[in-house]
Amino acid sequence: MEKKKFAVIGGGWSGIYALKYLLEEQLDARLYEREPNLGGVWLYKEAPGGVYRSTHVTSSKTFLHASDFPMAKEIAHFPKHDQVLAHLNSYADYFNLWSHMHFTCDVVKIEKGQDDQWRVRFRNDGREIVEVFDGVVIAVGQHQTANDLRHVEPLDQFTGTMSHSISYKEPDDALYCDKTILIVGGGETASDLAVELCRVARRIYMSIRGGQWFQERLTGDQPADIHFTKSLGFFGFYDNIWVRIGWSVLIRPFWGEGGTGIIEWKPRCRLFHGFINKSREVVHRVAQGIVIPKRAIASIKEKLVTFDGDGKPVHIDHILLCTGYIRSHPFLDENLEKEVDIKFLYQLIFPVNLPNLAFVGTARPVFGSIPSLAELQARRVAQIFSGRAFLPSPTNMSTWLSKYWKRHTQLYPFDARLRQLVNQFEYTELLADEAKVKPNLWRLFFSQPRKWYTIYFESPWTPFLFRMNTIESEDEKLAYARHVECIPRPDQPFGNYKQFIRSAIVCAY
Repeated sequence: MEKKKFAVIGGGWSGIYALKYLLEEQLDARLYEREPNLGGVWLYKEAPGGVYRSTHVTSSKTFLHASDFPMAKEIAHFPKHDQVLAHLNSYADYFNLWSHMHFTCDVVKIEKGQDDQWRVRFRNDGREIVEVFDGVVIAVGQHQTANDLRHVEPLDQFTGTMSHSISYKEPDDALYCDKTILIVGGGETASDLAVELCRVARRIYMSIRGGQWFQERLTGDQPADIHFTKSLGFFGFYDNIWVRIGWSVLIRPFWGEGGTGIIEWKPRCRLFHGFINKSREVVHRVAQGIVIPKRAIASIKEKLVTFDGDGKPVHIDHILLCTGYIRSHPFLDENLEKEVDIKFLYQLIFPVNLPNLAFVGTARPVFGSIPSLAELQARRVAQIFSGRAFLPSPTNMSTWLSKYWKRHTQLYPFDARLRQLVNQFEYTELLADEAKVKPNLWRLFFSQPRKWYTIYFESPWTPFLFRMNTIESEDEKLAYARHVECIPRPDQPFGNYKQFIRSAIVCAY
């Protein structure tokens, strides 16, 4: 019997994971990437798109390890884009993926064929190639099509120069040098570029329409995100006792409302009910008077910009839009594009009415990393495509989606554009449970209580959790060893969990 054939579209982090796990299921899988090498947005190029020259990750590498292939120990906590690319190349080497990858293959069209198959048309070296696949994984990422608002009111009234961060590469550009710049957006790119442009611009204004939560990236010389243990979700993933303790003991007294104390950027939502910006260095520039915080834009007249709450307009030379990206698949026709809208993706992966089509890399965590979510998505897709697991009926998937989106609206009331927003712990628990790769914590509680305690209360969340189960086989023991290597050092702030928890409870009550 002829092997079924599967295509993976996109050679970034998500696509590489999808290819690896499809091959692991003994499927005939091929990856197609339009660039001449893997890496996706992490492959630096001078053309618009992808990383800029100084890009570093904003989540620590603890959240970037593959569950069975950790980043090298010599890589820094927050690696630069070239280190990420080197890691992805090493991953492809280790799992022998290169022979299954096809580069400079631009996908022109994906359309439904017969018997639930898919026809994919590529352009390669001036030639067009059509192939038929039994399944397709779309892993083109979340950062391909700019959410460019320059033609939207009131930005369309601006007569100065304007650009989107998708085209930004370095600060030494005539657009920025000795100019008064307005950065629009409250994400990590906006914060990083505000800091970077300070050295060449005359002045920087930064407008955040709905406020923004900020989190310090470090505690001591270690990443702050490694202090999020599984016990954080012991009483729920959102408004639990640990969140209240963290808010009352750490955030409000040390960093102020929203993690900054900046009134103009005060968030509308509660902690963990909106995206958390981990590039907090911009707050230091605000304190130095180099970056001027502003609320939403109220009006624009030529080069004069007025902000909410301000009566006096500000003269701006250049507006840099850090307004994110929109989900777009130009290789799908209009009808298919509607069917793959994220509101119709079961578990943010599977279109309800399109068998053998799946998406990897669709979820964005409130804190954490997209790759760590993408790996679990890829494992789930591979199980389904191989027939080792099955999806519910379309009716049951639709019922699940109805409940999911109702709750999502309640959890994230002010992030309507970020429909893909999820809680790192909650979403990975969901996928790991479906894929049957969760550690058996109840069994560990009775058979290996010390390790249970370490996993729940001493160690951070890591992808290695989903390689442990009962920690009895050699591979499981290796995963556990890798996991405990990520435990914060006790000589650092909050490194001693017992002492921290006792102090936090005393302070909170």
